Amino acid sequence: MHKTKLRVSATLAVSCIEFFQRKLDRFDTSRLEYFRLYARAGQSKRTGTWGRCTFPNNTKELGYRIRCCVSLAPGNLPYPVKHAIGTRRIDEKQWEWAWRKARYSTLEEAFVWLCGREAFHWLRHSRQIPGQNYEPQANRYGFAWLDEWRELANRAGTGSVTGAEAL
Repeated sequence: MHKTKLRVSATLAVSCIEFFQRKLDRFDTSRLEYFRLYARAGQSKRTGTWGRCTFPNNTKELGYRIRCCVSLAPGNLPYPVKHAIGTRRIDEKQWEWAWRKARYSTLEEAFVWLCGREAFHWLRHSRQIPGQNYEPQANRYGFAWLDEWRELANRAGTGSVTGAEAL
């Protein structure tokens, strides 16, 4: 296994960075060029989270590249979110989205969800985990990371846990 190329341009708890490192070090990161985390509160007109996982380009000799950006100031927290996590059948011909609502209470929570989500795209595309590379599956993977982080933070007494409800 190769050491993850984690680059952090955000003020995050050491335990959060260690959490990312442990999560990513379980996988083959040899084709991962970098995994960047940016905090952009006050530097962007946009508020929220966004990320991108770029797949390898053999012509340009580039590997996987992951960027995660969070633009949330302390005044934005707790920050409510709602993401599709799948679909459910209404009847024989109709389906509807299944949603999960949550609140990010800390910058770490926002980054954990986003990093899990973007890591899913890399891991699925590189066939290191099973599943289909669709947004609802990526969102569920991000929520799995967030749930794990909240449980660890609660046990350590370092973070507040806000309930997340499935609709």
